Amino acid sequence: MQNDACITQHDAGKTAVRRIALVQQKGGAAKTTLCVHLAVAAEQSGTRTAIIDIDPQASASGVWGQARGDLAPPVAAVLAAELRDALEAAEADGFQLIFIDTPPHTAPALDVVARNIDVAVVPVQPSILDVAATQATLDLLRANNVPAIAVLTRTSPRPDEEILETERALKALGLPLLNTRIVERKVYRRALTQGQAVGEFDPTSKAAKEIRALWKEISAFDINRIAADMASTAPSPKRRA
Repeated sequence: MQNDACITQHDAGKTAVRRIALVQQKGGAAKTTLCVHLAVAAEQSGTRTAIIDIDPQASASGVWGQARGDLAPPVAAVLAAELRDALEAAEADGFQLIFIDTPPHTAPALDVVARNIDVAVVPVQPSILDVAATQATLDLLRANNVPAIAVLTRTSPRPDEEILETERALKALGLPLLNTRIVERKVYRRALTQGQAVGEFDPTSKAAKEIRALWKEISAFDINRIAADMASTAPSPKRRA
């Protein structure tokens, strides 16, 4: 099985994605759920993948990772201050793609992450509180010139007014939004408790199809284009009176 070229190769004139962080200052946005599910989807596509968990809650490493055992992708828990060394060690071991699960409410940790990643995926629940938290997250990412893209999580099955309002708000922030939405489904939690992802637990489920579609979008990232789009659509700073 061939690897995803955009992820694992450094083509001339195109920057490959190798380090992807799930970041969001607000808790409950499904960062860990997305992190482990996308990592499994990447591994299943043929890309040698690892997960680094810097969230002190250790949901990815201490809960899901222990339930999973020795199955790929491996999960390592490290302190934020040790992230760079952990990334270099993983790459030295031949991993082509590394997902990073980050803690909420911790700007210093996010600042460290932003200096050591290629792209950030920002999960956003359809609510004004999540949009407000996303502004702070985006400011930190922009300060470190990190390309970022958002994904709506824990949504209703059909678009409603909250989803539409959130989409408009993210557009106003200048944050690109992926087409795939992650719908609130019990099967995600059921898979996690078994140390699996939905693509393993129930490969034909709607949830598994969502994750595969989301990974297909992310694996086709053109980082340079996203960075340019973010720069061109960033809100202008307010002038002082």
